[in-house]
Amino acid sequence: MIHRSRQAGRDLRASLQMTLSHASALEDSARWRLDSFRGRSGLFRVEDLSGTVDSTDLPVIVCLWKRPQRIDQILEQLDAQTNARPVRLLLWNNNPSNDSHYRARIAAFQQKHSLASVEYVNSTRNLGGLARFYLARRLLRHGYRGHFIMLDDDEDVTAGFTDSLLACAEPHQIAGWWAYKYVDSHWNRTAAKPGEIADYVGTGGTICDVDIVRDRTFFTDLPRRFSFLEDQWMCAYAKERGWAIRKAEVDITFVLHETNQFLHIADLKDEFRTYLAARS
Repeated sequence: MIHRSRQAGRDLRASLQMTLSHASALEDSARWRLDSFRGRSGLFRVEDLSGTVDSTDLPVIVCLWKRPQRIDQILEQLDAQTNARPVRLLLWNNNPSNDSHYRARIAAFQQKHSLASVEYVNSTRNLGGLARFYLARRLLRHGYRGHFIMLDDDEDVTAGFTDSLLACAEPHQIAGWWAYKYVDSHWNRTAAKPGEIADYVGTGGTICDVDIVRDRTFFTDLPRRFSFLEDQWMCAYAKERGWAIRKAEVDITFVLHETNQFLHIADLKDEFRTYLAARS
């Protein structure tokens, strides 16, 4: 009798844990759908922190997460660009604990050359790199047409960064620095050569036609499980629609490699690659 009672207790605890886990998953899914709706609808606050925004300037979008020490370098390097087209920097901060630091450094920065304006979003929740596409869709909804550049906060760029990427800008094309051709998995791959068609390009150091986010399916078709793998999703979504993905010839150097989040999602990236291959 005692044995049966103990077993019943264990069964009840297991059942409760399963129910709580299921409820948590449902809550997460509902919250994600709401975040996606708010993001693609532009229901977030964008603040003009520096300079004067001009719709003809070149949008450069950066997501910020755990590298607050990098903000000065980002501002300095984008202000040093040699291209005649001014830079319109859009920052999305996914880590609100760094908010005051970013605001202070942006306020202290003295724009001297190519950085015309800085716009800023302080997100109360970490929405991952997909947030950069929420900003891109907002640009589109506000009438912008053409290309935008994406930069990661762990990348150092030269003064010719925007020059090099603008030289690769073509309608319905994505061109970037971190470009590869797949062999049989996400990690079994070969580096693409400049100008060569690729299967995958990372979002950092990339120029993309803003039309990529014209349809809301860019957001609604992305499974929640893979929602932080927006780089792979961007490439697959573009290829399904006949877009070209190419290797760009641009000088970029990685810094703070130990903070790269891919170290924690390597297996998930391969799983997503398999999912996308079966989908095509």
